[in-house]
Amino acid sequence: MAEQMNQNPAESLNNNLPVAVNQTIQQATHNLPQQIKQTVIQNRVPIAVGIGTVVLTPILLPLLKPVAKATIKTGVSFLEKTKGALAETVEVFGDIVAEAKAEVAAETQHKSNLKAGLYSQEKSNTTNSPTP
Repeated sequence: MAEQMNQNPAESLNNNLPVAVNQTIQQATHNLPQQIKQTVIQNRVPIAVGIGTVVLTPILLPLLKPVAKATIKTGVSFLEKTKGALAETVEVFGDIVAEAKAEVAAETQHKSNLKAGLYSQEKSNTTNSPTP
């Protein structure tokens, strides 16, 4: 035992291998159950999760299918409602833009009418005024 502790890590790894170069097949298989135990102990959580998944999947899949289906249906209806709300918002903004453009055009027309009216008034004032 003390001899194994004094070995360097590479030599200790060779001793843990199932088939070492200096061991016979019989000696290697003698260490195999101990190595399997160590592997299972070191990796017990992932092994348990894997076995649980394999065992529980056929049981849980039929139970989870309606839940997944309901979740997808809710998502689809939410998407449709969002599309409708977005279309309505775009329409409202379009109306606002159209109203603003109409107001700008009306103001421009009004200003041009005022200028034309003032010009015509000035013209009529100059023609109606007596000349000395």
